[in-house]
Amino acid sequence: MEISLLVKVLIGIAYGLFLSVICFPISKKLILSRTEDPAEAALLGNTLVKIFVYILSILSSVGIMLTASDAVLAVRNLLLLVPMFSIAVVDSLIRKIPNPLLLVMIVIQLSYIAYVCITNHSTEMLITSLFGFFIGFVACTLPSLLRIPVGAGDIKYSGVIGLCIYMAGYFQAMLIMGIIVLAFLIILKIKKRGGMKTQIPMGPFLSAGTVITMCFPLLDSLVANVSMF
Repeated sequence: MEISLLVKVLIGIAYGLFLSVICFPISKKLILSRTEDPAEAALLGNTLVKIFVYILSILSSVGIMLTASDAVLAVRNLLLLVPMFSIAVVDSLIRKIPNPLLLVMIVIQLSYIAYVCITNHSTEMLITSLFGFFIGFVACTLPSLLRIPVGAGDIKYSGVIGLCIYMAGYFQAMLIMGIIVLAFLIILKIKKRGGMKTQIPMGPFLSAGTVITMCFPLLDSLVANVSMF
């Protein structure tokens, strides 16, 4: 039975609120287990930060509910929001991407792949997903070989993102991330709080690019259209 637009929006809002509620304790626990300074997690208690996270989580959840092509994909995307939001929060505060959150993403995606492969009697999605992982891993490894500092957590997160949204989606997410990062650096430059050489955490921006890509997979659609000719 087709779910009405209003119901999808309400489900998105409800899940967004749920996501925000669980994101803070998960992030706080992960931060405190990785630093000796409790002050690192103090920003999580800031009212403006909470409002910001609530707004983003609701918008992300509603966006996924309105754009997912089927119910199973919507569930997968909503589940992925939990570790991605926590990664964004933790990495922005202590510049670390917790391995347990990456493992959760892998389990969610492999479960989705298993369902699709069994349903369609095909291993195509498994191959596509593994290729996306390879592309994501290599794309972030190459800069480190050129002595451009890239954290091990960023490399692993990049690979997991490729696993979850495949090659075309990964490139779109990276493009969106680059645009957001550039805008952020320009703002820092204008406010004289940093510049183009300022080191910034990759997790929040890659998470943002990934969520936008999951809602609007433009490159996937373009590739699909090209393959028809």
